[in-house]
Amino acid sequence: MSSALIIGNESLTIQCADAVIQRGHTIAALVSGNPEVRAWGRSQGLRVEDQGKDLAARLSGLQTDWLLSVANLNVIPDEVLALARDAVNFHDGPLPRYAGLNAPVWAILNGEAQHGITWHRMVAGVDKGAILEQRLFDIAPGDTALTLNTKCFEAAIDSFPAVLSALESGAAGT
Repeated sequence: MSSALIIGNESLTIQCADAVIQRGHTIAALVSGNPEVRAWGRSQGLRVEDQGKDLAARLSGLQTDWLLSVANLNVIPDEVLALARDAVNFHDGPLPRYAGLNAPVWAILNGEAQHGITWHRMVAGVDKGAILEQRLFDIAPGDTALTLNTKCFEAAIDSFPAVLSALESGAAGT
């Protein structure tokens, strides 16, 4: 059984946190700026922290196996990354092609036929690190930023068990 520090702000964060629990792992802390995510965490009896500048100080002394950044747009300080043996981020685009913010919007603006999501290890630099899981899917002619983001979340939910398997087995990624 492993422990996780989960950081995120959307319903996807809750779904992934629940999957961690269902696999028999523990959540050492849930960090979110979203009141609904924090309320869910409290309802599960989890340690819940708000995001903020003093996050590293509030988490000081915590040691976990994994840090999972799920639907989190904030850069995680090195001091917080150091609390976990492995750190993984969900990105709503196919890396390395679409790094950075608003990847689904850029894919639509660039007339792409396909888009995707990437779960990758977190290292120095944004959207860098070995890929643990990536899923590609078609962009429909009528897709909007909202519908493409929905497809990203669906692909994330579908692929998260493979991410957990990779973490459980210590897979290096590509």
